[in-house]
Amino acid sequence: MRIRTTVAAALLLAATATACTGGGVTTSGAAASRPSADPKPLALGSGRHWKDIDGDGSHISATTFAVAYTQPAKGVHLPTNLADFPDSEWAVLEVRTCVDAGSTNVIVAQSPWTLRLRDGTEVKPLGLKGYGVPAPTYPVSAGTVRPGDCLRGKITFGMAKGSRPDRIVYDVRRRPAVTWTVPRS
Repeated sequence: MRIRTTVAAALLLAATATACTGGGVTTSGAAASRPSADPKPLALGSGRHWKDIDGDGSHISATTFAVAYTQPAKGVHLPTNLADFPDSEWAVLEVRTCVDAGSTNVIVAQSPWTLRLRDGTEVKPLGLKGYGVPAPTYPVSAGTVRPGDCLRGKITFGMAKGSRPDRIVYDVRRRPAVTWTVPRS
């Protein structure tokens, strides 16, 4: 579990440092002001369009979707000690990003996606790909989506048995966080 946590933290740091979160965020030494979260959660399957300026000053824009959520998920073959919970089960979130034709390339990653439980607990993705997780896997870090293209993939989470998130959150610095409501079953 420590290795997964360390690897996930390193990937999150790399994603933030290289703007892998689809926003090409630039930092100028001063803390950037953060827009408030979108007030109304979206229904699962719908998307939110966003625009930003990449680190080189170019325009980027896309629509990001939370397509489907499955818990408990079939097809996950991982050691249970990879989850942060002692009595765990696997959940899979399927997401999609479609880049506008007038945009430059958008870099995507798993790190902006989290699950939030009613009690405020936030569950981060495992940050794994390959054998043991359902395919196609959404890029762990630095997946490139070209203008006019879409990228769809699955993100695996370890959840405590008996718990279920009420929200899916896509949170990229300098943009309002987007939330989707998770159906009860």
